[in-house]
Amino acid sequence: MHRMDQPVAGAWQALVCDVAAPRRPGLRVRVAGAGRLLLEQAGSPVLFAVVAADHGGVDYVRTGRFVGPVPPVRAAQARSVGPLATVSARHAGTDDGGWHARWAHRFATALDATPLGPLHDGRWVISRPATDPAVTPLSDDRGVVDWFAVRDPGQVLPLRRLAAVGDPRVRAYRKQVRDGTLAPVLLWWISGLDCYVLLDGHDRLVAAHAEGRQPPVLALSLASAWRADVETEAALRHYEATTERMRPLVEAGTAGAADAVVAVNRRYAAQLATIRSGHAPTRAWPLPGGSRRWSELARGYAVSSS
Repeated sequence: MHRMDQPVAGAWQALVCDVAAPRRPGLRVRVAGAGRLLLEQAGSPVLFAVVAADHGGVDYVRTGRFVGPVPPVRAAQARSVGPLATVSARHAGTDDGGWHARWAHRFATALDATPLGPLHDGRWVISRPATDPAVTPLSDDRGVVDWFAVRDPGQVLPLRRLAAVGDPRVRAYRKQVRDGTLAPVLLWWISGLDCYVLLDGHDRLVAAHAEGRQPPVLALSLASAWRADVETEAALRHYEATTERMRPLVEAGTAGAADAVVAVNRRYAAQLATIRSGHAPTRAWPLPGGSRRWSELARGYAVSSS
């Protein structure tokens, strides 16, 4: 795996990971037609989903067979990375994203080594949200992903049942929440569900909410070369048109014009970085046997196919 840190306006924003060697992911999406999806891990069903009858989301059922692909984060590991920058430091402009970058590299290493994760050949991105997002877990084993819900990332679908607040693991993580060393939760964008699933950090999420806080977040997704090409061309046209309009003002010595050009250059650089690390559609594999096989597998979990 080749990695490249991606800054935006001088601060770390994403880790771009190129997986060159062909590999079949242990955790992958299967499609069966007629709006049916299956998330499987090492051949076992983890999640069944089908587009809701009103096309306002997807009905889902978790099977309870998900195995976390990232080893549990030990207290010593969290302490070695150190505490997350405080909110006041971020507002003061001193948070350069280094904390998130260290965790992104640790997650990338773990996902590259496991046979149970979603990585396959292609370009992946582990990114830091532009703002601290509110994560609302869909905690029931069966329910609906509402496509009209507020995003960023908003509702997140855990891949296993969340532990109780009194669980010993949750209690241990609550201390890390209080001292600022809690590792980020790792989300994975699945375009077929049009939402994030919780790939790692189920107990950390519970611990953060038990302390009345939102957990720090990193998000995994594929990056799209096609999207980058199209949007880069559009950004370049806009940048060239803007600088061309401003050139006479700069040459005439208009007050503030030179500073405005500097700001335009910075925005253009930030936009290019965001384009290169943006989401792409999740790769999916056809389910042998199609919708009939999906129904056979789902029958044991009482999943409706309509």
